[in-house]
Parts: sequence; C-alpha cells; structure tokens
Amino acid sequence: MIRPLGRRTDPAASRQVDVVVRPASPADAPFLRRWRSEPAVRRFQPLHNVSVSRLRADLASQRPRDLYRGRGDRYTWLVEADGERAGWITLAIVNWEHGLSELGYALATRQQGRGTMTAALGQLLPELLLRTPLERIEARCAVDNEASRKVLEKLGFVQEGLLRSYFVLQGRRTDHHLYALLREDYIPGYG
Repeated sequence: MIRPLGRRTDPAASRQVDVVVRPASPADAPFLRRWRSEPAVRRFQPLHNVSVSRLRADLASQRPRDLYRGRGDRYTWLVEADGERAGWITLAIVNWEHGLSELGYALATRQQGRGTMTAALGQLLPELLLRTPLERIEARCAVDNEASRKVLEKLGFVQEGLLRSYFVLQGRRTDHHLYALLREDYIPGYG
C-alpha cells in the first residue's frame, strides 16, 4: 500500500521539501499559463497556448466535491513545494460508470528533480482510490521521459503497453508508455 508522502528529500540540496496538494483556484491561472509555456514542461506534453482568462474560467467551473459523488469530468490540483506554487496535477474522467480516469501532471522547470511530484501524487492517490468511485487511473508518458516513468513506477503504476505514434511533440510523432494503477492493486484484498 502506498502511504501519503508530505516531505521529500531534495537530492540537490540534501534537505526536506514540504509538499502540499490543493484544489487549483482561478487565482492560480497565471502560474499555470506561465508554466505551460516553459520549454522543459512542453518537451513531453502537447500543451496548447491557453489564455489566463480561459484557464480562470476552467478552474472556476470545477467543483472538487463532485469528484466524491461520481460527477464532473475534469479536476485540477496545484502542487506547492516549500510554500511556493510548483506545478499541477489534472484528472480527466473517462467514464464514471466504469470508474476510469486519466492522470496528468507537470512541474515548473525549477522544481523538477526534487521528488516533489512523487510526494504530491503520493498524497493524492489515496484520496482518489479510497474515497471516490474511481477504479482505474491511467497515465501516459513519452518513452523518452525517464523522470515521469520513474515517478509512476515508484507509486505502483504498472506499465501496460506502448502507444505508438501517440502525440505530436516538437513537430514529430512520439511513442508513449501506458501506465495504470487499479484500486485492487492499491488496496490489498480488494476485488
């Protein structure tokens, strides 16, 4: 079983990093907009240019409580590290009837390589798998994205396949790994 992780060691600084995950609010839109434009963030994700006003409207329309009721289609959380906004996590609901969802995440360039996302997802996954109707959480990562692959595997995601020519990144089609974490993988004896 995965336990929530609120502190992670920053290997570069040999110190603990305090990590908090909270629902994103419209006030976070300028940060999301800025991060989405960073080359290191866009390297492995097909992020489109979106205005701050559009991001604000999207965040304002999300109702985090609906997640626990099996309603809604998209949720965004903000990741904070040492009290600063550091990145985001998204969850897109594919099908409530079958408990299917897709996870996405990214960190600002200066926050990468500190264990922050492992800690953030370590806090969020128990919430998703123990308190919502979700049964399966999928994640995809570019085959060249070693850091993302390591995060998913540390958290118990299982690589299920290769998605050939899945996204266009930097003008070329790229292969992606498909990972999934099932409630029955997460909770011993479930299923």
